[in-house]
Amino acid sequence: MRRLLPLLLLLAVVGFVFLFAVVGRDPIVMIPGGQLSGEVTATPDNWAFTDATDTFQLETRPSDPYSVNVWAIALDDWIYVVAGSGMETTWAQHIANDDRVRLRVGEAIYELRASEDDSQETRDAFLAAAKTKYDFDSEGEDVEEAMLFRLDPR
Repeated sequence: MRRLLPLLLLLAVVGFVFLFAVVGRDPIVMIPGGQLSGEVTATPDNWAFTDATDTFQLETRPSDPYSVNVWAIALDDWIYVVAGSGMETTWAQHIANDDRVRLRVGEAIYELRASEDDSQETRDAFLAAAKTKYDFDSEGEDVEEAMLFRLDPR
């Protein structure tokens, strides 16, 4: 059995690499991906249709695409994403260097710009909407370090 362990480990790694190559570069759960696949679509005037979607994919760093799964909340005519760990979040660091992002909703990709919105009014509205949409209770959570980004058309 001891001799088989390195072989089994190698097969697992090869299998994971093969799966990653076949599935594509989209993020998988907590594992970041690369350039998102989908159809580039005109930015909508209103994002309310996203209320029915739980998980979104956000792509940052156009020079070397990096994508992750995120929560998104539509507030008024805007859509917001949150970096729960603030600037410790890799994709938030990418936005600080280049605000161009792409958001995938279903198979549609929207080319946008991200800007931080640190107003208390927006934070309160986002948390209230997250409680309804995601059953997220911010009590006991350290939400002060979280960064909200409003996504605007390019």
